[in-house]
Amino acid sequence: MVLLKISYFPELVLDDKVNYILRINEENIMKKNLPILLASMLVNMGIGLIMPITTLFLHNRLHQTLVTAGYVLMGFSLAMVLGNLLGGWLFDHWKVKPTHYLGGLLVWLNLTLLIIFPIWPLYTILVIGYGFGLGILNSAVNGYIAAHQKKSPNLFTNAYWLANLGMGLATFLSGILYALNIRWVFSVALFIFIVTLLVVKIFFHEISHSTVAIRTTTSWKSKLQLPSGLWFVCLLLVVIWIGYEQWNSNVSVYMLQQGISVQKYSLLFTISTFEIVIFQPLLNLFFRPTFTNEKYRIIGGTLLFGASYLSLINASHYSQFLLGITLLSFGDMLTLTTTPAMINRFATDQNRATIQALGGTAGSLGRALGPLLGGIMIQYWHYQITFIVLFAVHIGFCLFGNWLLHPERSLKKANDSD
Repeated sequence: MVLLKISYFPELVLDDKVNYILRINEENIMKKNLPILLASMLVNMGIGLIMPITTLFLHNRLHQTLVTAGYVLMGFSLAMVLGNLLGGWLFDHWKVKPTHYLGGLLVWLNLTLLIIFPIWPLYTILVIGYGFGLGILNSAVNGYIAAHQKKSPNLFTNAYWLANLGMGLATFLSGILYALNIRWVFSVALFIFIVTLLVVKIFFHEISHSTVAIRTTTSWKSKLQLPSGLWFVCLLLVVIWIGYEQWNSNVSVYMLQQGISVQKYSLLFTISTFEIVIFQPLLNLFFRPTFTNEKYRIIGGTLLFGASYLSLINASHYSQFLLGITLLSFGDMLTLTTTPAMINRFATDQNRATIQALGGTAGSLGRALGPLLGGIMIQYWHYQITFIVLFAVHIGFCLFGNWLLHPERSLKKANDSD
């Protein structure tokens, strides 16, 4: 069918015809992968509904300190770390769909109890249980994406684009639902995860372990000998999410202190979503999926993350927060859309879900430490010094990454064609 379509355009040169064929094939592949992308978006919507209002709920409604809220979020994220690791292992060594079901059922159980008992201290236990189930489900979805990445090099980029769309929509809704009642937030999240498991049941398929994940025993020593580039990207994700969590937690309190409403805080993430939806496809036109391009996307995005915290120093007007979230959005588009593809370069067909789980674990660890470290730094140094420290750390990682992320230095085998 593709050749028939090409014959209608005899004026196209050979390269144009090849590009046309590749574009048609890519469009067909993406249509087949829409259920995978939808599942990824829904999981991120579940995160986006609950996490932005957790600090506000604990601080303003349950009358807990920012440090206490930080400990709760740390418990949630550490539970996600364990869930990510377990989910990745189960995906590679057990079955695909039952791994999704296990994570989803744990999410359902804890959300149902949160609807009934949004009280202290039970709230803490249920949020941690929710994080554990979410980690299993999230790593299973990412493993499924990684298994299909070879047929569609832009699959991770498209998944992250839709995930941001879902995250922005959910964050905007969370502010509205939170103003009504916290139970509405949990109820809508429960509905989203019900739809997620329906998508998994109808559209996902088992993957043969003989071609994707052979049952092998790997020592801890061999795991620690993974390429240095992989460990750097994971550590960078920890740092990025430590900073990112300030936007999801402590910045909300900071804005309220400046007389800016919760609805305007939620609107920031809606604006961020529109920026990502509009500009990310344009950015993808300028970057082919090569190691070198991915390296500079990661470094450039990290620089923009750091700049976003500089914009918050002494911020008192809404326009300053708009500038900060815009810098954050472009950092997000460059770095966080690229790290899954970069991490997948270090994987084999035997451990793709486990390697992706390492990336998910790094992000969860950063989300765990972010609110707590931010709360401690703000308590002792106030907001301004905290933002300066975050900027300096990001710049340091840009310099180190520019030296370390080199095909011959960070990969055991050069699998990049550039």
